[in-house]
Amino acid sequence: MADGQGTRDHRGWTRREFLSAAGRLAALAVLAPASTSVLLSGCARGGKRLSRKLVAGSLSVALDADVETLDPAMHRSRTVEAVVRNICDGLVARDAEMHYVPQLAADWKVEGEDRWVFKLREGVKFHNGDPLTAEDVKFTIDRIIGAIEGLPPSPRKDLLGPVTGAEALDPQTVVIHTDGPYPILHKKLVFQEICPKGYFEKVGPDEFAKKPVGAGPFRLVEWSPGERIVLERFADYYGGSPDIPPVGPARLQGVIFRPLEEAATRIASLEAEEVGVAVNIPADQADGVEALPDAHLSVAQGTRTHFVGMNLTRKPFSSPLVREAMRYAVDPNPIVEKYLLGRARALPGILVPMAFAYDDSLPAPRQDIARARELLRIAGYPDGLRVTLDCEANDKRIAEAIAGSMKAAGVQAEVRVWKKDNLLNQLRRRERDLFLTSWGNSSLDPSGILPVLFRSDGYSNFFGYRNPEVDRLLDEADRAMSVAERRQKYIEVQRQLQRDIPTCFHLALEELYGVSNRVENFAARPDGMLPMHDVSLKS
Repeated sequence: MADGQGTRDHRGWTRREFLSAAGRLAALAVLAPASTSVLLSGCARGGKRLSRKLVAGSLSVALDADVETLDPAMHRSRTVEAVVRNICDGLVARDAEMHYVPQLAADWKVEGEDRWVFKLREGVKFHNGDPLTAEDVKFTIDRIIGAIEGLPPSPRKDLLGPVTGAEALDPQTVVIHTDGPYPILHKKLVFQEICPKGYFEKVGPDEFAKKPVGAGPFRLVEWSPGERIVLERFADYYGGSPDIPPVGPARLQGVIFRPLEEAATRIASLEAEEVGVAVNIPADQADGVEALPDAHLSVAQGTRTHFVGMNLTRKPFSSPLVREAMRYAVDPNPIVEKYLLGRARALPGILVPMAFAYDDSLPAPRQDIARARELLRIAGYPDGLRVTLDCEANDKRIAEAIAGSMKAAGVQAEVRVWKKDNLLNQLRRRERDLFLTSWGNSSLDPSGILPVLFRSDGYSNFFGYRNPEVDRLLDEADRAMSVAERRQKYIEVQRQLQRDIPTCFHLALEELYGVSNRVENFAARPDGMLPMHDVSLKS
């Protein structure tokens, strides 16, 4: 499967190549049904009209993937969350420095070991005019954990850890109950947006997933899957968290999210001024964006780890010797310097250095061709391995560099490219053997990534990895009230993963966004979110 980016050498795009490709793609984009030229006509496909005021005052954002749902509870996608967070607010939010601040909650306190009491902010309305009450929060929490008859639990259930339910004490006070101590609940509530109970029960889950109502700064106007998501400023917005000024309605008239999976298409659309923000700029194309006369690059240190995973449930990667050989087969340094132009950092394990309990004592990754070949020989592969390395389109260049690096160690890897969601679904079914993928940990707490990937029943345990000792340590770390105890248990987990090797070749990439010079108050964030409340456009 082609990814549309073509083959380049390790130095990335030249200025001439970049502008030539951009010009060709921009010409095609003008003809696309979701292009800005169509929006400016005030018309949508099927004859639906968008007001000229909305179109003129809106910011178009190029996403790197489509969204499958707009239901904040029924996904496990950073792209969905980045969009939905503009429609629905949560009890807790993060500011640009990743500090946790109250949002729909005015404040909270912990009573005993299993009771968190939240006071809700006064005067908050949902987009349909209903006031926010404790019943809405209770409904949201109960729905996520699967406590409402007839509704399935949310894929985000594990992000709430040992939460057992919620209780509305009065219209402005809600209690969230946990099964024992859970000192990081406030961090996990960032991932849960509050939904209106009455509206949800009126329209049902299927309609809600298409036409959600929230209490965020923008309301949904239109969702055309594969083409665009149109949001409009909510005039009655309560203003947002006082800890993230300015407080008040959004500055933009609206936001138009457009799924453009190919990086070259996103960059071309940015140059043609069809979009104001383009997410996920590949590192080897960042210089081309910086060279654009009317746009610039916005950079943040990422919280997402890219890694090579292995399926431990079948040959050849069921062999610990083969997995150890894979660890030594790749040299990360030329990949970081030549293919990623220094816009990444090789890591010894799955956690990024910013994360709590990051273990800096793990050995640095290094290539040892002789050791890799010897391990493969002992494992029964004297002539090396022939494997398929699966990845999504945006990671094709990195996957090809990894495949090239492994050849000297006797690993012949054919790179196969998939659409992002297609690959993710296959990984969850453990249908792929060797794969390059990534997982974000925007909470910067190990509980946001280690249990999800490496618990025996982890929601995204792509590897079939099972270790009762790791399960025990993760459970104990989640409940530990002592910061030192939590840190030590997470360090022990990292060291056990270093021994078991379900993953290898770990990279933390910078978050790179192309931004039009007309856009004000937008900056790349480590968590990959796209909050548009404070963003504006120059006249």
